[in-house]
Amino acid sequence: MGKKKRVLVTYIEAGFGHITTANSIADAIEHLNDPNIELIRKYMFKQDPVLQKLEKSFVRDVKWANTFPFHNYIQMAATHIFGIHRSLPFVVSVFYRRARKMYFKLLDEIKPDIIIDTHYLTSFFATQYRDRVAPNVKVVTYNPDNSVHNWWNINVDTFIVNCALAFHDALKHDFTRKQLMIVPFVTRKEIMEVTEGKSFYREKYGLPQDRFTVMVAAGGYGKSGMSRVIDSLLLVKQPITVIAICGTNKRLFRKINRIKKIAPSIIDFRPFEFVDKVYELNRAADIFLTKGGPNAMLDSVLMGVPVGIFYCASGIEYKSMALFTDVLNCGRFLPYGHQIVRWVNDCATDRSILDIYKQSASNVRKNENGAEHIAQFIQEMKVD
Repeated sequence: MGKKKRVLVTYIEAGFGHITTANSIADAIEHLNDPNIELIRKYMFKQDPVLQKLEKSFVRDVKWANTFPFHNYIQMAATHIFGIHRSLPFVVSVFYRRARKMYFKLLDEIKPDIIIDTHYLTSFFATQYRDRVAPNVKVVTYNPDNSVHNWWNINVDTFIVNCALAFHDALKHDFTRKQLMIVPFVTRKEIMEVTEGKSFYREKYGLPQDRFTVMVAAGGYGKSGMSRVIDSLLLVKQPITVIAICGTNKRLFRKINRIKKIAPSIIDFRPFEFVDKVYELNRAADIFLTKGGPNAMLDSVLMGVPVGIFYCASGIEYKSMALFTDVLNCGRFLPYGHQIVRWVNDCATDRSILDIYKQSASNVRKNENGAEHIAQFIQEMKVD
């Protein structure tokens, strides 16, 4: 047996979607049980104080974007000042030089043959490491969004996207067809293997079997106007159960616990903090109200549950929302409280309204898991 192929899957917290996607890909590679692959999972930014500080700044940035949508739009507009392919190198050379140096040091210790990234900064660091230190390293990047923005690095060996919209966006951003690979949506293996229905998960989580059930979440940080949505649901006139996923937002969790004590008897609030198997609660719901994060919408759709999108933190999320609502027809865009109240009232009164969205969701579920396609690609990739 020859030398094992060392495959590094990198992690960074900048919202939880990048982590979930990286895990899905790593799990698919691990599931191959290929004796010629040595899989390495690494939270690179947890290994050094300089990198930890940078990661915390990304978390703050995501929380800002989830609170003030203009924040991200301004950032994207600013990329045009220096040119879309010069902005990130400029930012790294001015602000992130120490972080890049420490990142290179970690890569030197790992000595990967293939680096798989799901975030634009780790992808950029990886290509610079390849170009400056280890020319035989292959850099593979999966874009978890449904479009391509200006920060993505066009110097990767392979850039993987999950839909035609992102593929055409990538071509507009100067990726070549030779670099591009399109796969089905990437998700966790356990989601694709769910067979139990609503009744099973309502019993598991102690939820009423017969009530119309609304799940509300806004990413792992529980921002993005979720508190406003909770207030709007107090105006619903039909009996409903409200599953509220607060994530790491303890203030929101405490607020909902206070509200549930004084809410009308027809509205049953069930707050949760961070939930790892959140897709089980998706499955228990009739509709899912959320922000335009692609992973959250995808999980719900794969569980056969229509989505109502109430907030988009950026143009990236807006395009993801449009894909799931306008193209795939799996839900609706509901940016105002009165629209949410009306939709919930209507659907709780006549659940057949949701049938068309459920049918569309079932069509999405028929696709394979893109993580398995990526794992197969990595398995077949030649390294020096």
